[in-house]
Amino acid sequence: MSSADQPASDLLPGARGQLAALVRAHDWGATPLGPIDAWPDALRCAAALALASNQPMCVAWGPDSRLLYNDAYARVLGERHPAALGAPIVEVWCDAADELRPLVARVHAGIPLHMDDIVLRMRRHGRVEEAHFTFSWTPLYSAPGVVGGFFCACNETSEQVLEDRALRQAEAELRQRFLRDVLRLHRLFEQAPGLMAVLRGPDHVIELANRAYQAFVGEREMIGLPVREALPEASEQGFIGMLDHVYRSGRSLSGRDTRILLRRSPGEPPSEAWVDFIFQPIIDAEGRVEGIFVDGYDATERHLAVEGLRASELQLERRVQERTEELAAANRELLAQIEQREQAQDSLRQLQRLEAVGQLTAGVAHDFNNLLQVIVGNLGILRRLFEQAGADPRWAQRLEAMSSAADRGARLTAQLLAFSRRQRLEPKPTELNDTVDGMVELLHSSIGGTVRLEMKLQPGLWHALVDPTQIELVILNLALNARDAMDVGGSLTIATRNERVSAAPKTPEEPQPGEYVVLSVSDTGTGMTEAVRARVFEPFFTTKVVGKGSGLGLSQVLGFAQQSGGGVRLITAPGAGTTVDVYLPRAGLTPAAVRVPARLATGQRHEDQGEAHCILLVDDDDPVREVTAAMLEAEGYEVLEAGSGGAALERLAHAGERVDLLVVDFAMPGMNGIEVAREAVARQPGLPVLFITGFADHRRLATGERQVIDKPFAAEDLLRAVRAALAPGHGTMH
Repeated sequence: MSSADQPASDLLPGARGQLAALVRAHDWGATPLGPIDAWPDALRCAAALALASNQPMCVAWGPDSRLLYNDAYARVLGERHPAALGAPIVEVWCDAADELRPLVARVHAGIPLHMDDIVLRMRRHGRVEEAHFTFSWTPLYSAPGVVGGFFCACNETSEQVLEDRALRQAEAELRQRFLRDVLRLHRLFEQAPGLMAVLRGPDHVIELANRAYQAFVGEREMIGLPVREALPEASEQGFIGMLDHVYRSGRSLSGRDTRILLRRSPGEPPSEAWVDFIFQPIIDAEGRVEGIFVDGYDATERHLAVEGLRASELQLERRVQERTEELAAANRELLAQIEQREQAQDSLRQLQRLEAVGQLTAGVAHDFNNLLQVIVGNLGILRRLFEQAGADPRWAQRLEAMSSAADRGARLTAQLLAFSRRQRLEPKPTELNDTVDGMVELLHSSIGGTVRLEMKLQPGLWHALVDPTQIELVILNLALNARDAMDVGGSLTIATRNERVSAAPKTPEEPQPGEYVVLSVSDTGTGMTEAVRARVFEPFFTTKVVGKGSGLGLSQVLGFAQQSGGGVRLITAPGAGTTVDVYLPRAGLTPAAVRVPARLATGQRHEDQGEAHCILLVDDDDPVREVTAAMLEAEGYEVLEAGSGGAALERLAHAGERVDLLVVDFAMPGMNGIEVAREAVARQPGLPVLFITGFADHRRLATGERQVIDKPFAAEDLLRAVRAALAPGHGTMH
């Protein structure tokens, strides 16, 4: 039997796999190696070792180093296999021949080699790919002192190398993202309306202080100085002791409506202020206090308003008491009338409290709208830049999440403005039955399948004079409140009716005498106790668990109804459900006269793209003004900026006829927006004016629908309003 017919195990003990069969079947007699049975023991043993191993191995034998290899090494060869079997190694790896020749000569000289991370580009898996290997060459001796060839063992490290490379790239991207986040947080820190500072060490050295903090304490040198040196008056009033306690104990400390005396200017006596604050310890990785974060709010205006309200309530209670005593002494038969008078006075006090809270709420909403304006405007600019740069889609998702959060903030400020009755309403004659019918699908999806929805809509319903968008929000708000009041399902009824009210209101929220269209929302829920009923219209009061409601729902409904010229009545009892009746004023128009004004479509562009228009932008809030200017300049408008009314009129005087439009914030210190606009139009007759505002009572503007835009606004809203104001016949202030 010839050697070719013998089993591989006879000539190559332990050899297995496809390559063992190919080696056995190969015509080795036609090569310098000769037939297998004539191979020297060193070659046969090395070949058997390679063919029995799962690790990539090969043997190069003879003067031209001809290859034989195992199945694992064949995968390394890729498309070079099977032609590589029995071929010289330099020809097999011809693309690396120049590098291989000195290495082959070296190992034939008896010097073993070991090489890490050898990079080869090979065609396998149907494509050319980069592969990384670690291998060693060991000389094989055919006789003492005579190298007949060498043995190669290798490992492919491609996966590990590529993973390491990806990890390093990810780490670099993470570092860049971290730096961007730090810069963004620093900008937010600087622009935050609250008083913020970072103190380091037991001496409370002022490391950082934002603009609001510096403005509150008076412009003075303080960065890098201990608090007791930068603010000596704080030490005299006990604040240093508070900071020491926080630093030693590691526990936060807060104060509300705390009086403080500050020397805001050299040589002047201290001025009185009130502040809400929290001192929060900064803990390092080992649990030690390394500093204190100071967060505060200038509560001076609130304190003075509350004190004034308290004093007013005391100028009122004393008069009531005196009058009551006089009436009691004069005639006891008038006790019933005195009781009615006291009820009226209690209602007046409640209205005064609500008005004071409404003023405070409107101020908070104004400041928050300015902050949201900066966020919304910059998000729009960043979104456009990312789209132009073709950035990673994940960044677009992050921007969308930030935009959603800003939208939720805008909705919250809208609720605050609704409570304070300073939101901008656009009342129109509205068919309330059509409005409710159009919301049926939305209501079903919002209240869920466990609640049965019933409609009782009165035929021949009068038209209500109401803002159509806001009444939809009211309906949805009341429906969700009713759903939450029913633990395991129930019935929700929405009804409409005409009603003439003749009696005077018994409570502040009820309507005055007149003709009304009534929207009624009833549920079969748990109802309300008298204690809950007494507070249900207070802002931020809620019986829901934390995180399930803002407490602005019914106060928003009441604010909307009263601002529209109506009121609210509430019928409820424990276990008997709740009915909320919203009274809306009857419109004077007939159905045939109702017309919905056409709106300028989003994204519609004026045929004049704005390259030749010059806009004078006036806003005292620097970040808001900067982002608004960026929106306009991105559209091609030329923008002149001013931070006050006086600066705006000076810019107008120098610009002359170049100014095509005045865009001015309503609420500014010194000259407000109306005063600036009147003076500007007097100097340049016919100049169009566009007002921007965060909380102003729009009835005071009285300049037409297209001349007012509310903060926060997106770029498309601003540009749509600007194009409308620049259109012939629009935007001129009278």
